[in-house]
Amino acid sequence: MTKLKMQHLAPVLALSLAAGLFTGCSGENGDSAAASTASGETSGSESAAQTEAAGSSAKDTLIIATANETPSVTTNEHNAVAGDYLNRMTHNGLFKTDENMEPVPDLVESYENTSDTEWIFHLKQGVLFHNGQEMTAKDVKASLELCQQSPEVSQYGMSTGTIEVVDDYTVKITTDGPQSGLLSDLCHHGNAILPADLIESGHDFNTEPIGTGPYKLVSWNRGESLEFEAFEDYFEGEAPMKHITWRIIPEGSSRTMALEAGEVDMIIEVETADMTRIGETEGLTLFSEPGTAHNFMMINNEIAPFNNENFRKALASAIDKEAIVQVALNGDGTPVDAMVPDCFPGTTAEGAPTYDPEQAKAYFEASGLSPEECSFSIICSDDTKLRAGQVIQSSLKENLGIDVQLESMDLATYLDITATGDYEAAIGNYTSSNLLSYALGVYHSSSINASNKTRLNDPEIDALIEEIQATLDPEENEAVITEFCKAINDICPQVPLYMKNNTRAYKSDLQGFNCTAGGTTYYNLFSWGE
Repeated sequence: MTKLKMQHLAPVLALSLAAGLFTGCSGENGDSAAASTASGETSGSESAAQTEAAGSSAKDTLIIATANETPSVTTNEHNAVAGDYLNRMTHNGLFKTDENMEPVPDLVESYENTSDTEWIFHLKQGVLFHNGQEMTAKDVKASLELCQQSPEVSQYGMSTGTIEVVDDYTVKITTDGPQSGLLSDLCHHGNAILPADLIESGHDFNTEPIGTGPYKLVSWNRGESLEFEAFEDYFEGEAPMKHITWRIIPEGSSRTMALEAGEVDMIIEVETADMTRIGETEGLTLFSEPGTAHNFMMINNEIAPFNNENFRKALASAIDKEAIVQVALNGDGTPVDAMVPDCFPGTTAEGAPTYDPEQAKAYFEASGLSPEECSFSIICSDDTKLRAGQVIQSSLKENLGIDVQLESMDLATYLDITATGDYEAAIGNYTSSNLLSYALGVYHSSSINASNKTRLNDPEIDALIEEIQATLDPEENEAVITEFCKAINDICPQVPLYMKNNTRAYKSDLQGFNCTAGGTTYYNLFSWGE
């Protein structure tokens, strides 16, 4: 009999900073409202995979249920967490994050930081792409420059400066001034290494992703599933799990039933209402530990009434975040007031509006606006967000007399609309492994039309973020982070809601499970127990 293991919720851990190393992996969560696949419906290939997984003689197949279909399987054309999960199966970068979210070498054998601005990277030799080509320095140069030029991920190319090929296995990076986040940025999927000749030829990486990762994409049945097979020539050795299928099941209870019925082996997004049931089920393991995903109601600061600071503060003060955590998450999260994740050194909630209906009314009066001119629509891209939206709708009507409409939308449309600014408000989130990557992605003006969905364009905020980026001493860096937090809390560009745990559920005989606080999982470490 398999003993149930349940990871209990714990306080968010303080994350260590080392000089010049501020780890990161960021992205807007890959939430999706794509067509639901009922728990009993499978394609022919999925049925075969499920039979293989269930059979006692075949223990090399994993079936994962996810709510969110990636908008892309490219590395440079999205910043969605749903896409990051898959990119890490098919690609490698120069660095990756370890279990403590620190950057560690991946495709790099060794490196030297010869000055504040000069880095020399020696590459591993004999690493093959999925098409059989050997990875060399020219591929690194082309891939890092592609990141710099790609709007969705260009914030992770800001630190890489000038890239030079020294020889086939040596790359030199000269940064534009000190860059505290360089190694962190090199962990991001936007800087994954691709074949230079395919980049130059305009290869469609969304149809055929080619990387050096432990898995190759076999097929993408849009709205239903993505299938992967192990790469036999992976430089760290072929993965024990030879076949992995990701099934798209947007509805939470359907994912739970599929796991209970043995139709899937693991759930990425666990329906919060089912957590207790899963945790008490023999043969299933529930994992739930604090994560770094900061969830918020983003509001378009370029348009009225959201370009009014007092109105934004009125919203932040009028919304009952404790109620959101209970209604939307069944208590599986922590309400937050700060405009940034509160789990990183130097962060503070000082100056951020808190839930206070009377203060909300005072801010609203100071805004000079009336309820009649402040009605707006909130985009919600899954059931959890819709439940959160219902609490926001009730709070704003009760406390400020403002009518709010809720609009459901699929992931791809949601990402496009919010990136281009053609929206009023939406519930979103951003996952990061350090404060710098969060600040660059969410608030720096260079990320407008990408992950800066509030479209904040504030020179003072930009300057503070750039100062964090250029400050290498940990204590000085932490002081600048605190200054930045106070400044961003004061202008209140969006409405923070909660920090949510990373929650997964899986069959208890699955070995090698891993999940960092940033949500990163390395599936090539998985295997089935006897």
